[in-house]
Amino acid sequence: MQNIIFDLGNTLLYFDFCYFYDRIAEREKNLNPAAMKKFIHLNRFDIKLMKGNLRHKDFFRIIKKKFNLKIGYSDFIFFYSDVFWANAPMKNFLEKIERVKKFRLFLLSNTDTVHINFIDKNFPFVRLLKKRVLSYKVRSVKPQKVIFKHTLRKFRLKAQETLLIDDMKENIESAAELGINGIHYRNHKSFLKQFSALVKKLDKK
Repeated sequence: MQNIIFDLGNTLLYFDFCYFYDRIAEREKNLNPAAMKKFIHLNRFDIKLMKGNLRHKDFFRIIKKKFNLKIGYSDFIFFYSDVFWANAPMKNFLEKIERVKKFRLFLLSNTDTVHINFIDKNFPFVRLLKKRVLSYKVRSVKPQKVIFKHTLRKFRLKAQETLLIDDMKENIESAAELGINGIHYRNHKSFLKQFSALVKKLDKK
């Protein structure tokens, strides 16, 4: 195995969007955060942002008008961004494996411009992954196969020599249909066992 592709959310970093909704609601006393969350999901604004089909300023204007918000754009975007915290064991794993230089390392993430800029600024270890495919740039999201095909093609990777580490089972399954090896990330202890076994197995081939 020569290549490792890391997912971002709930793999390298944990996140919880409840922080976003709750902090807006603290500012806006008449806001029902559950209603705002439902409106965003029903209109698939999260997917549209990750596909690069919706600008954040337009997203803000729509939400502000719908819920009669008083909050300004900069505070709104900060609350939208500040929902992440590091997965410390995975941070250590990435830093260690990057020093070894045995594998080529990549980032493949469903994300948007605001989130990735916030993450790069506040979680410097993520910047170790310089070779990236980001959903908003290719206008496709996992588990769509087009984003996996694009990653293989862009970096000239052989699927059978490549490992995807991702917290979403459907992403692992979609990549597997293209021949990409996968580990469904659920907890770090289990991940390390699977990673060690897979490296040994593939290195024997």
